Amino acid sequence: MIEIKQVTMQFEQQVVLNQVDLSVQPGEIVGLVGANGAGKSTLINLILGRLQPTAGEIRILGQKPTEKEHFNLLGAMMQGNVRLARVSVIEELELVCSYYQQPRSVAELLTLADLKAQAHKMVSQLSGGQLRRLSFALAMAGNPDLLFLDEPTVGMDVGSRQKFWQQIEQLKEAGKTIIVTSHYLEEIEHIATRILLLKDGQFQFDGDLATLQQQFKGTQIRFTTDLPAATFAKWPGVIRVTKTGAKVLLQVTKSDPILSQLAPMMGIQVHDVQVQASSLNEIYSEMMED
Repeated sequence: MIEIKQVTMQFEQQVVLNQVDLSVQPGEIVGLVGANGAGKSTLINLILGRLQPTAGEIRILGQKPTEKEHFNLLGAMMQGNVRLARVSVIEELELVCSYYQQPRSVAELLTLADLKAQAHKMVSQLSGGQLRRLSFALAMAGNPDLLFLDEPTVGMDVGSRQKFWQQIEQLKEAGKTIIVTSHYLEEIEHIATRILLLKDGQFQFDGDLATLQQQFKGTQIRFTTDLPAATFAKWPGVIRVTKTGAKVLLQVTKSDPILSQLAPMMGIQVHDVQVQASSLNEIYSEMMED
């Protein structure tokens, strides 16, 4: 679906992307993660042909991004919302659907974006969350095989965000290929089959969440105890100990050896033991600090 070879993108003296390589296969859901200014939107704009790389090569569906033959197979929900003056929601959808050879019906798009109640409302009267849902409907107008979602849920309330990701789950099950960025990392963690961590102009990680958890932060073990934090700090496999009151959090490489050492203390000096893998949000925060 996407092939990127040795792509560099430089704005004046700032190198945003530095010799990046990337290959995306059909059906992958790629979560693109990085700080503000890391180059996530720049990368998407390069793939879409909206920017030209300083160096390197990009192919999308086997062609250059600027070739028009594949446009009917693409959809993009970028950060900026489309605000046409003196146009209703249904009129804007009808207009965009007219660009495609085999578009989805306007009625289907209104349902998909949960905008049936706003169909005849002027676009200028929509709330921020409604505008994002309209942007999603516009991105889906051509029933794309390859979909780009750049911060799709910004401005949506909790209910709208939940409905939106339910729709994305259905697209995932239908075999669509999706590239998504979001600062709500729990959303990326839930939906992505592959995670790309972009930092300092390059991918610091490329793989699934389980591999990322094992490679960077391992596992968390939580429990309560009156013992001091120093009791656990020198145990083999313990990366970090955090104690707040009686609550202890251990960051460990592997949980089994630590649980074996805790076992004689359980129910006596150690209580309420919980084991869980580190979340994407925790891993990301640690990497940004590093």
